[in-house]
Amino acid sequence: MQRTTSTNGLLSPLKDFQSETEVDFKKYDQIVKTKDKIFDEICREIHVQKHQEIRSVFLNKRNVPKESICLWLENVCSLLEQFCIPTLYGAMATCDEQNRKLIKSQKTIIDLQAEVIKKSDLELASVKSTVKEELKSVQTTVQSEMKSYSSVLSKTCSAALSQRKLQSAVKLAAAKEDRSRNVVIYGVKEEAEEIIHDKSLEILLDVGERPMIRECCRIGQKRGDKPRPVKLCLSNSDIAHQVISKARLLRNKKGYDSVYICPDRTVEERKAYRKLLEELKTSREAEPDKFFVIRNGKVVRISEDSRSAPGVDS
Repeated sequence: MQRTTSTNGLLSPLKDFQSETEVDFKKYDQIVKTKDKIFDEICREIHVQKHQEIRSVFLNKRNVPKESICLWLENVCSLLEQFCIPTLYGAMATCDEQNRKLIKSQKTIIDLQAEVIKKSDLELASVKSTVKEELKSVQTTVQSEMKSYSSVLSKTCSAALSQRKLQSAVKLAAAKEDRSRNVVIYGVKEEAEEIIHDKSLEILLDVGERPMIRECCRIGQKRGDKPRPVKLCLSNSDIAHQVISKARLLRNKKGYDSVYICPDRTVEERKAYRKLLEELKTSREAEPDKFFVIRNGKVVRISEDSRSAPGVDS
């Protein structure tokens, strides 16, 4: 009969881990190996092949010494008490810490979402306030100046005209608010069956931004080989402004010689901007040793040191 290994002999590989309680995969591996050694010895003693076949009926035979059973039991108890249970507590503590971090991260996300909603509500409240003040002004004018049938008729027509102007102003303000969330990318190669969302996101990543793109499409009619502009609708105007402020970084990127990002302008704004570009070109040609840029809707001359400063449009 083979001699049963002592407790110290089976558990000695774990002595280096005895004082540790933190999560350690090497420790887990050594515990499993120690358990396997104990169970392997029991299987050899009672003549079974697998650990799952160990039963009390085999251990209760006369050929299994009581001393061996006591040592096995001592080994298993020591393994549980000194290593398995402390390791389990350590794993539970790690799980608790991870849960706390997860809850904290989720709270941060919720706070950010609440901040975005609050900002949208404030922007909407501002538009409503403007409309309310305009309506109040129209009503005051009509009520204070009605003196006769003819004047009533005249003022009613005037009020109707003011109402149409007000409606037009509201529509213009709403359109401007919608456009403020957009950016337009020019010069993006147009291909059949293209995934324009992925192309656009790749360009934004190259300027260090990864915003959520709510809508994405090409605009305008196809004319020859010239690619149509790509309009992106982002989450809010702040994100759109941040993307536009970094558009100049494309100048230093390979493959973006003809690609540029700009705001979503109206037809009138585009005409005005083209005039500014012509004026900029004229100024540069007239004084090639000076540096001119478009800033705040005007062509201005700047020093060479400020050419790469933030806020330089062109």
